[in-house]
Amino acid sequence: MRPGLSKRPPTAQAAVLQELRREILSGDLVPGSQIMQDEIAERYGVSRVPVRDALRTLEGQGLVTYSPHRGYQVTRIDVEELQQIQDIRQILESEALREAVDNISAETIAAMTADLDTMIRAEKEADWSEWLAAHRRFHFALFEMSGRKHLLRILSQMWDVSDLYRSYYMKTRLSELRDRQEHRRLLNAARDHDVDAMLETMHTHRTGTVESIRSTVSGGTRSAE
Repeated sequence: MRPGLSKRPPTAQAAVLQELRREILSGDLVPGSQIMQDEIAERYGVSRVPVRDALRTLEGQGLVTYSPHRGYQVTRIDVEELQQIQDIRQILESEALREAVDNISAETIAAMTADLDTMIRAEKEADWSEWLAAHRRFHFALFEMSGRKHLLRILSQMWDVSDLYRSYYMKTRLSELRDRQEHRRLLNAARDHDVDAMLETMHTHRTGTVESIRSTVSGGTRSAE
């Protein structure tokens, strides 16, 4: 059986996209590694066409980069790029939360609670694909209460780009306890319909992620030198 394709999506392109994304976010394909299209096509028993199409989608999501001389590579960790992404997210997420606060229901809180439980379990099991999916559901349960369709679409694109950094953050086990505490505070603030507390918690959460990754990347650079 071909790896990762036992439960195929409707098309070969979707199947390859799903598996390549999983390999990148799980760390099987590390940042900076080259992606050989022929090798991927052979491994999954498909032609190069769905592989090429999947890579173009991943490039649009910020998970891979392309250059004429080197082909496709998994995107390298770039803290300054992450800072720019987080700055944009702060603007969008703050607007979404302000619009959402009066629409938060008991069902919203129940869904967030279930997702947080899934995140904690997945973290213990080092199942980062499960963690990432639950983490996105947790936050978007709030954002979607804004009812702002176009804002949500752009915000989803920003989260696609953030996934590589978020996966790196979790796999390097940076500040696990702090991360859980911040998600719990956000849940409590949402339950209380306290938009100021939600905004403050989200800002602290984003800033902490950037600084933790910055410290780790800088430390690795010094070690290499």
